Amino acid sequence: MTPTVQDRAADALTRLAADLDDLLTLPTGTLDRDDVEHLTRSLYFLGNRLDATKLHLLRRALEHTPESSVVDLLATSPVNLSRTLARKDVAAARHTDPDSGWNEKIGGLDGDRGSLARMGGQLASGNTTLNHVHGAVSALQSIPTPLRRGTVDMEVVMDTGETVWTTQRRADLIDGHFAFITGTQPLGTAAHLSEQLLTRLDPDRVDRHVRDLEPDSASRRTLTFTRRHGMLRMTVDLDEAAAVVVRSAVEAAAKPLPNAATEDAGKNSGLGGEHDTRSLGQRRHDGLIDLVTTGAHHPASDVDPVVAHKATVVLRATLDDTGELQAGTATADTHGPITDATLRAASCDGDVTVAVMDRLGRPRSLHTLERHATDNQRLIVAERDRGCIAPGCGAPAWACHLHHVVHWADGGPTSVENLVLLCGRDHRALHAGRLEARFGEDGLPEVRRLQRDLGKLMTPGPWTRNDHPALLQRTRELARALEQDDPPG
Repeated sequence: MTPTVQDRAADALTRLAADLDDLLTLPTGTLDRDDVEHLTRSLYFLGNRLDATKLHLLRRALEHTPESSVVDLLATSPVNLSRTLARKDVAAARHTDPDSGWNEKIGGLDGDRGSLARMGGQLASGNTTLNHVHGAVSALQSIPTPLRRGTVDMEVVMDTGETVWTTQRRADLIDGHFAFITGTQPLGTAAHLSEQLLTRLDPDRVDRHVRDLEPDSASRRTLTFTRRHGMLRMTVDLDEAAAVVVRSAVEAAAKPLPNAATEDAGKNSGLGGEHDTRSLGQRRHDGLIDLVTTGAHHPASDVDPVVAHKATVVLRATLDDTGELQAGTATADTHGPITDATLRAASCDGDVTVAVMDRLGRPRSLHTLERHATDNQRLIVAERDRGCIAPGCGAPAWACHLHHVVHWADGGPTSVENLVLLCGRDHRALHAGRLEARFGEDGLPEVRRLQRDLGKLMTPGPWTRNDHPALLQRTRELARALEQDDPPG
């Protein structure tokens, strides 16, 4: 007798459960690091396909059961999802339906069904994650309704090199863009690019969040400093308009440092590509410092010259018997003794003045270390790098430090051919020995991350380049296409 669909489904689940039992009881003592990484990536890849299967079954359930009942099913034992996540899964199931081409109906019970069918295909092939799909659904629903309907005329370059005009549905452009971005980028980068698209299409989004501000909130704004246990505590009360800007900026600057072992796997596995031992509070602290110091040294900064002068790092060092600067003798005003390694990292892109003293503490000379690039050099490097050169990083050029590939202290010149842009977190990673930078044979910068393997050895990853500027340009081109005149009502 031919087995029924129910029998086949039951057999498939039984085999899957048995295979998982085999993996759970598999002796892992003889597995090396490469084996562990391969199995981990394979399991996450299959996990993405399993999520696609779950969405497929949810679509079938929605054909026979009200949405609220499906949410109840997911929010109770043994699934026990939160109702918020259950609703996200239900929405993802509708949007990624491959059998229902979107008819541009927005809202309602079946609104947007099939509008992200390509993303559903990416999930089914294992090349993106359910979290990516959730993010794309949220972003899609934030695009103004008129810009999601109708068609646009676009120039397309054919394989032969010929440029032709073609008419394309806005819905297909949006779906294709999200499918491409989420299939190639980690979740954080994909979310950032989606936010860039939404900001371009709807510049007043942030303003609407603070439209109904409490009338007297701005009058209560304040910032205080308190010394406590050798630390300086900063207490800030922000009005809501300022809070939106400050929190967004700090959170963007506080992203975890990626790890080479999981960076590639994180794109398609849900690992996130992150391995940072700093706490969230420490990352926010470092991000805030990056924002402040970058703004103070930016060529277009309005910082008072007196303030910038007072913020200059002043070091005092001692001469040894031979008349050379003595290692380990540097101290910084308002801080105290600093190590040579700290001096190298802190002064990489900073103003450094060294007051040289003899062995009796008498002043001998004052040196200013001219390590800064000129404004023209910074502009050329910014035009070449477009932002932080670390793969997956979206920090723009204005938020980056200039780094000497061959350290200035080691005789590296302050020239365009020796300077690259690095954001604060990746700059710290480089000085911590977790990142390396060089110039390739074509004269363009490239980066590789160093990972600590199971044997506690630092293993370098492949040399790669940051494709984020190109993806950002692709996002802007989509926004321009969607903004064409005469969108349908």
